[in-house]
Formats: sequence, structure tokens, C-alpha cells
Amino acid sequence: MILRQLSSPENSNSVYTIHILKTGEVITSVQDYMKFEDRFSWVDKKFIVERILHARQRTDEEKKSVIVIYEDGQVIKEYINIDNSFTPLTYY
Repeated sequence: MILRQLSSPENSNSVYTIHILKTGEVITSVQDYMKFEDRFSWVDKKFIVERILHARQRTDEEKKSVIVIYEDGQVIKEYINIDNSFTPLTYY
């Protein structure tokens, strides 16, 4: 399973993964991800962990980075060093 967040919520430099289903539903919790895990079998987990570690190095204090994994089109997008209020689009 892909890591949801690499650092604890109270720490800075947080990196999150978000999965978005073809319907546009946003999956952010581990429990929800487990229901749809098979739809993301194409994702190379090692690659995602590498991207998380890289994003963590590039994320300033009080900011966050997000790796968004879209089921539709099998697309992965990275948003590095963004404001905490950022919400990704449900389409790529």
C-alpha cells in the first residue's frame, strides 16, 4: 500500500498522496483506498515512495506537497511546496 503521509500532521514538510477515481471521487483515507486498491494496481509503489521522498526535500516548512494519482488515464501529478489550502482538481 502506498504511504498516505510521510511525516506526521503536526510537523511541517508534509507530503500526501491522493487517489482520484474516474467518477471524480477523491480518496484520502487508508480505509477508502483499500476498497479501490485494485484500480490502482498499475501504480509503481517504489516510484511513488521515491517521489514522496524527493518532494519532502523540496517542501518548505508550513507548506505541503501532494502526489495525485488519477485512475482515469493512469496519470500521476505532483504539486510541490504548495499552500495547505490547496485542493487538486478531480480531473487532470
